[in-house]
Amino acid sequence: MFFKKPAIIIAVLVSLVVLYFFSPTTYSFFPKCPFYTLTGFNCPGCGSQRALHALLHGDLTAAVNYNLLFVVSLPFIAAYFGLKLLSIIKGGRMSLYLFDHPNAPVLAVLLVLIFWVVRNLPFAPFNFLVA
Repeated sequence: MFFKKPAIIIAVLVSLVVLYFFSPTTYSFFPKCPFYTLTGFNCPGCGSQRALHALLHGDLTAAVNYNLLFVVSLPFIAAYFGLKLLSIIKGGRMSLYLFDHPNAPVLAVLLVLIFWVVRNLPFAPFNFLVA
């Protein structure tokens, strides 16, 4: 079987189509961030829906303004899943050392935590990271 979970792929594609046609800044049916709702502080993911909507419309500047970490991480996420897809198609194991390095998860968590703290600092130059 080429894809083991076609429902996941269909759900992602449908979600992208909905996000393309409906802006999270205009329509209220998109989920709200529970962390922001409870605390008033931005989490590392705040602004990701708006950033993805902007990217789907080719507006890289707006996407970066909504969530810099999300935009910067997308090429790495695409490379990871692209290699997984190639592994499925070719029947072998394809990966990059970057993804297999034992410290990769630790580095990723540290980057997210640093971004989380820095984007909530209320002074320049960090306040531009607020969604």
